[in-house]
Amino acid sequence: MRRRRRGWAVLGAALVSFTPLLTACQEEGRLEKAGREVDEAWDKITHPNEGPLEKAGRKLDEAIEEAEEKLKKSED
Repeated sequence: MRRRRRGWAVLGAALVSFTPLLTACQEEGRLEKAGREVDEAWDKITHPNEGPLEKAGRKLDEAIEEAEEKLKKSED
């Protein structure tokens, strides 16, 4: 029982200490905005007639492919 309490205390402390790091900067900087704009422009060039649902599906497919590649590399 004592170990369980200690585990929850450690988990709580970790969550409290990492939360500010995840939410510290809510606004994008100039370079982040520029990078996002470049990415959006490239998407418009490479996929000109794509609607929002098609774009979401493509992004999901790309994320799945990337995760599969990383998983494959980690197994090797």
